[in-house]
Amino acid sequence: MYELHVRGFARTFAGAIERLPYLADLGVNVVEVMPIHPFDTSTNYWGYMPIVWGAVHRQFAEGGDAPAEFAAMVSAAHANDIEVWVDVVFNHTGEGDRSMPTWCLRGLDDAGAYRHRSDGRYFDDSGCGNDTDPASPFIRRLVMEALDRYADLGVDGFRFDLASLLTRDGGQLVREIGDWAERRGVVLVAEPWDLGAYQVGAAFPDDRWLQWNDRFRDDMRGFLRSEPGLVPAVMQAVSGSPGLFGATSRSVNFLDAHDGLTMHDLTTVTDDRHRSWDCGVELRPQQLANAFCLLLLSAGTAMFVMGDEFARTQGGHDNPYDIDGPVTWVDWTRLEQWRGLGDIVRRLISLRARADFSMVRCHGVDGPPDTTADSRSLAWSAGDVYVMANMWFDDLAFHVHEPGPWVEVLSTAPRSSSLALGMVTVAPRSVVVLGRDRRA
Repeated sequence: MYELHVRGFARTFAGAIERLPYLADLGVNVVEVMPIHPFDTSTNYWGYMPIVWGAVHRQFAEGGDAPAEFAAMVSAAHANDIEVWVDVVFNHTGEGDRSMPTWCLRGLDDAGAYRHRSDGRYFDDSGCGNDTDPASPFIRRLVMEALDRYADLGVDGFRFDLASLLTRDGGQLVREIGDWAERRGVVLVAEPWDLGAYQVGAAFPDDRWLQWNDRFRDDMRGFLRSEPGLVPAVMQAVSGSPGLFGATSRSVNFLDAHDGLTMHDLTTVTDDRHRSWDCGVELRPQQLANAFCLLLLSAGTAMFVMGDEFARTQGGHDNPYDIDGPVTWVDWTRLEQWRGLGDIVRRLISLRARADFSMVRCHGVDGPPDTTADSRSLAWSAGDVYVMANMWFDDLAFHVHEPGPWVEVLSTAPRSSSLALGMVTVAPRSVVVLGRDRRA
């Protein structure tokens, strides 16, 4: 899955169409498009302050018919075997608190549309000034009509911003949306947290939804920068987080998203909150390749952000929600500069097709996984793929614990030795991937 902002990626829907063959060649089969509903561009760039649910943002169109141009983009994506999932924001509106302009629901039914405290103030677990009331029949109808409108335009799935806020009615609305999605044949993805609730895993009231998995993000970031004691968590992560989701993985794995540091900037900024580390210029390409190995060779749905595959940077900015300019636009000149990383990403996406993530088995260097606090290495197999990750500070000689024959298909460091006598010496802070040779 490839998260993109229409303007940042290609300026318009028509511009995005021109880039779709590139995404298809990369191996992307889903684009997750950040909000396309109308929003106030004077205070917001990302689009997470909606004004009209179910409509299409006119500024993303080149002509006067934004819905038609969006539908054309969806059709073009389908022609390239790419699904289109849209990020929708139903948990609040762009009206914010009472100091901001009245655009929509406040003028129609303030008492019924929003959740209010006893003193009349809005609840604000969205952090955006207000929370809509999922128990309101009016809100439920608007949500379902908006989803139908987008689905009629060809949309294949929806990512719900702060979806946990839509469960403040006890979960009735999200289950109703789940029933609707089954009838329409679309995919649902929850961002299952907000300022007042955290529902990653079984706490979310409908198990038909995929979920953004922030624990994968945090644990894998920590592992990449060699934090101690994370091997047990990484074992869960590469296996699809069964401790959270059970036997059937509903995890959407990611290392970065639109908010926070880009994947490149995770290697240029040292920050404990982001669990990032400035690894230096020489190590940076290797660390980015390591990150993509961990992301793309783990069980679950993998997501990265537009331009990550050629090291898009925001100059260390971690919250450019209101910046419409070079900081948030994809710099396509980096595509050639970082072509080596892009080639690795393309190969890893291809390798995913050879993996069987229903049978992930974890191994250590020379036996079972070392889950002690000092351990910083792990190997795992997934069908015809065998991964050895060494985040330690020295070479490690990995025994290959699954029957082959195996051949080396990728190494993120030039110093790692080739497979010999069932062993591979993996260089510090690097990953080696083997593929089972079916010709033997």
